[in-house]
Amino acid sequence: MPARNVARPGDLTGRTKAALAKEHAEELASRANEIALINAAEAAEKANTVVEVKPKTPEPVVDTVVEVADAVEVETPMREFRVNTSLENMTYGQGNHYDFEEGVRYKAPKALYDHLDSLGYIWH
Repeated sequence: MPARNVARPGDLTGRTKAALAKEHAEELASRANEIALINAAEAAEKANTVVEVKPKTPEPVVDTVVEVADAVEVETPMREFRVNTSLENMTYGQGNHYDFEEGVRYKAPKALYDHLDSLGYIWH
């Protein structure tokens, strides 16, 4: 016997649900559009944001201050990338824990990029 599409006369919950659905249909449709716009804005923000990842380095203990006239600063090469899956609490090196979210652009040292690429987590 096929299921009935008509609510039974004693089904107060079903009749109330149908009445409320008709009453709030326009409000639900506008809310669905708002949610779609919010999701689109979040996706656009995620696509256009670059998160810079820096490893934690311990502060050196210096007893005396030495002045250097022309100090040479060496920059570590950085790479921009996206991961193909979310990674939580990933450890790379001593005391360096990272969280990566799928779809977010990151800027990190080349060594970290190479490590993630060797494990197959970089989105190409």
